Amino acid sequence: MTGFLIPPWYEVVAPGHEDMYIASIVWGFTLACGMFTFSKAVRQTSVAWKRARRVTVYAFMVWLELLASSTMGILSWLFLYGALEPSFQLYFLLVCLWVVQVQMLMQIIINRIALLVYDQRQITKLKWIVALIIGLINVSVFCIWIPARLQISKKIIFINEIWDRIEKVLFLFVDAGLSLYFIHMVRAKLLANGLTKYTVLFRFTLFMVAISLTLDIALIGTMSLPNGFVYVQFHPLVYLLKLHIEMKIADLIAKIVKATSPSSGDRPSTGTGAGAGATHSRSTRMATLRPADHNSNKGYSAHITATQPESYRENEELGQEQKTHEFGGIRKTISTTVVQKVSDEDEIGSESSSTRHLKK
Repeated sequence: MTGFLIPPWYEVVAPGHEDMYIASIVWGFTLACGMFTFSKAVRQTSVAWKRARRVTVYAFMVWLELLASSTMGILSWLFLYGALEPSFQLYFLLVCLWVVQVQMLMQIIINRIALLVYDQRQITKLKWIVALIIGLINVSVFCIWIPARLQISKKIIFINEIWDRIEKVLFLFVDAGLSLYFIHMVRAKLLANGLTKYTVLFRFTLFMVAISLTLDIALIGTMSLPNGFVYVQFHPLVYLLKLHIEMKIADLIAKIVKATSPSSGDRPSTGTGAGAGATHSRSTRMATLRPADHNSNKGYSAHITATQPESYRENEELGQEQKTHEFGGIRKTISTTVVQKVSDEDEIGSESSSTRHLKK
């Protein structure tokens, strides 16, 4: 065991004056960011409640993220201040809050991606894959970080010094992958179809993603501070800022969608092939994500709207099927119209006998 290099701060629980200065400044920024995020969460939740009379999945995840980050910030500062003693219960609770932070933030990003994907089976699969990957990392933190903080052995402390940085890099890659996938979908589904008003969303998301990834890198850098527990105080601030970024993107999407009108240049296109013109949305605030298929008997069109909550309805008489998915007050409608090709015999069979006689 003597061959392992153990950081000196593992031998000292109480932080110094400089550590408390840093922790107090970070805690002040966390309070300010928490208040701004809280007000935005109240506004978005109230809008969704007035429309749907229920709390949406998006709002539920936002409030869980906000609650977990705020609680973690309070516990971390109280521990550094000396009001809480180091214990298994404290460390276990901190890891649980951290798990909620990471899982909810990733699912919020996936929920945003779902706006641009018409096959919801892909979104369900993506949610489970990301949850499984993040979950495996979370389990490893329970098994490594808690024993290291309790100083079970020098070996586990040494392993934690390496793995703690690796798992945060893995989170950085997952976050970057999901965010870049959303940017790609905006460019491929919206901008490529002539919806130029979404250029603002494309550029704004690029900028916000750069800030979000920079926050992840900064969090990794704080792990090299003299007191190894001070970086835990940065966790709530980083994730509150990342949550605020996600909510700002949601607000921008809602503003762009609401600005769409029938007189705007980005009129929804239904294509010219089979099913073209057969699918129409009564909402004037929409943007077509995919034109109808020209070479098949089915016409698909996906719309982002800002009108109704998540619902599902079928119209058997018209042969239309619609699914809607809500995200932060934004509704994505997936409309599928099945158009049967009518044969010449069917056309003749549908005519009256007198008309057939005239044709003959």
